[in-house]
Amino acid sequence: MLFGGCSINRKPASGGASQTPSQQTTTRSFTEPNSLYAQSAQPVQTRGDEISNSRRNAITNAVAAASPAVVGINVTEVREYQTADPFRDPFFDQFFGNRRRKSPTYRQEVKSLGSGFLISADGYIVTNAHVVANGNATKVVVTTTDKKRYDAKLIGTDVLMDIALLKIDVTSRVFLRLGNSDDATVGEWAIAIGNPFGLFEINDKPTVTVGVVSATGLDFPSDDKSYKGMIQTDAAINSGNSGGPLLNANAEVMGVNTFIYTGGGQGSIGIGFAIPINRVKKIVD
Repeated sequence: MLFGGCSINRKPASGGASQTPSQQTTTRSFTEPNSLYAQSAQPVQTRGDEISNSRRNAITNAVAAASPAVVGINVTEVREYQTADPFRDPFFDQFFGNRRRKSPTYRQEVKSLGSGFLISADGYIVTNAHVVANGNATKVVVTTTDKKRYDAKLIGTDVLMDIALLKIDVTSRVFLRLGNSDDATVGEWAIAIGNPFGLFEINDKPTVTVGVVSATGLDFPSDDKSYKGMIQTDAAINSGNSGGPLLNANAEVMGVNTFIYTGGGQGSIGIGFAIPINRVKKIVD
């Protein structure tokens, strides 16, 4: 776990019995009105707005409504590492015991990224706790679809539930409706929107993938996380999608995209999991 072409077979134009010399053939003009060759295919004239409307559906409408509320998250964390002690060996312990000085340590900045989404007009954002280093991030920068960057304040984290709440100083923005994850139905549309591989940071636009709800109510035992009642989807979820919303066709949040199963590979194979939004509501309300 980690955070068609087709061929067309054409039959010969001549088929069946061969024509004998005694049979009389009739040559038909290509210009005859009833000739197949005379009937040229004319392009159907359709108004541009009719074509545009035919391409719109519940998915495109949901994406248009929800995308402005999705954000990219860039995180900086300072980690402390201990250097290797060349004298840490049983041979030296017999002479020095535990009196040897502690190995020196050093600090290093580590950067990571994820996704999130606005849940209120006054700038509250939901994401995963692991996106913000389980609350240990030293700096969190949020990117919005209007090409702005905000230093985010970490309001709180629930490491066990893997949920974090951020706050940015912004008002009058679009925010997402939190749906009822108990109503999530296997087979219904599932829309994942987020910041895979940091593409949001480059283009100020979230990436959209679409699939279905593959399963619901799945539990994954873990020592440090409580992943219960998870929603499974085949909508592609990749590195950087963590913390982003999983939507239904009404643009309502069903869950928070959290991790994927890779089968030993490096990317998505269509098995992703989201924390049901009803569990999230209990934390952020």
